[in-house]
Amino acid sequence: MNDIKNIVEHLDRILNEFVQLEPMPGLAIGIVKDYQMIYAKGFGVKDITTKEPVDKNTLFHHASISKTLVATGILQLVERGMIDLDSSITNYLPYFSMADERYRLITIRQLLNHTSGMPDEDDYEWDRPQYDDQSLERYVKSINNRELLTDPGKQFSYSNIGYEILGDIIAKVSGVSFEQYMNDHIIESTRMQGSTYLKHEADIHLATPHILGVQNGYGGVISDVFPYNRAHSPSSTLYANAEDMCRYAIAHLNRGSASDGQTILRTQSYDELWKQHASTGYGAEQANIGLSWFLGEYKGSRMVSHSGMDTGFQSNLILLPDKGIAVSVMTNSDYVWLYSICMSVIDIVLGTDLQHIKRSMAHHLSKFSTTSGIESALEEYNRIKNDELDHYYLWESEFIFIANTLAENGYSTEAIAIMKLSVQMFPESSDLHKCLNELLVKK
Repeated sequence: MNDIKNIVEHLDRILNEFVQLEPMPGLAIGIVKDYQMIYAKGFGVKDITTKEPVDKNTLFHHASISKTLVATGILQLVERGMIDLDSSITNYLPYFSMADERYRLITIRQLLNHTSGMPDEDDYEWDRPQYDDQSLERYVKSINNRELLTDPGKQFSYSNIGYEILGDIIAKVSGVSFEQYMNDHIIESTRMQGSTYLKHEADIHLATPHILGVQNGYGGVISDVFPYNRAHSPSSTLYANAEDMCRYAIAHLNRGSASDGQTILRTQSYDELWKQHASTGYGAEQANIGLSWFLGEYKGSRMVSHSGMDTGFQSNLILLPDKGIAVSVMTNSDYVWLYSICMSVIDIVLGTDLQHIKRSMAHHLSKFSTTSGIESALEEYNRIKNDELDHYYLWESEFIFIANTLAENGYSTEAIAIMKLSVQMFPESSDLHKCLNELLVKK
């Protein structure tokens, strides 16, 4: 399995099969092995109405993976002596304030490693976006009525707000807009030729966001809103394709050196970027937080990663720095979890002869439940248990996610049916019973 030709042929087969069987519109994957791009392909469609195929040039909204570029930009300015990681926010943004006086203690480093105590954002205003150059500064000024969750530096708590502040700091220190700085110092330097933080520059090649629905059968429906707002550019709005994400990954695998010899960071900056700053409680693969990057291990190898999810999109970028391996996965749907795909691809690149990517049993049975009824879904569950159990993964929590997602998208009847199915499958699960009761009360 280590021969690149065999890896490519194997991936083509199982990825095509996976996308055809799972209820997802499109997928793109980029792979780096031995510090070189070996794979960048698309599967499925950009838009379920036009049926235009995804290819290696299709751009996807990368959501929170955007934060890793922010951390890179901050460290570039640290290297130039323009930012001190342990200085207060107010040294760079004199207008910054919060209702909680502890804000004066927050440092740049604490924003980067999510230990600032900053709360998270719960409304990104995707349905009422801002497009002008002052959007980001206005947003940073607008949080002046918020309070911290904890003392700065006390514990890990993921915050998108912290990264909008960091983006505004980059803009004020550099003297150009946040998006312009990202383009000039990271995107161009790594030859991410199709990438941008500005949606209007991406529109020609941009995939359409899809959410979960049942209007024309169980699966993706086009989202009414697109997740774009310049007030949230730093935390969310990188648009990139599979090839560009490979180029970006190579620069980090090489500790700051892009494939054409340009440098985005000095080697010693990675001693900070990938240093364990706090425990996350997220499990072995993301056990600690560095500066933006999650740090852990997978099958004995050091793992550095970040994932992203916004309305209609998901993404994942995983590096195994000591192996020279990177995998970038992106999809224009927000409901089929990417973990099974990502780890299967990594296993194949590492030499494992997998015959298929495990599919979501929760999605498979939910489709049966909504199209053929609960009894039909239970019959299918029993068939799978007897004949194909190794083809699926089964997480109880995914039934809750699917049901809540459908309910939020206006399909409460179908959501309740799915939860009734799940409690028959797992009658002892208090979480499933609780979710069912909550949905019934709301209806």
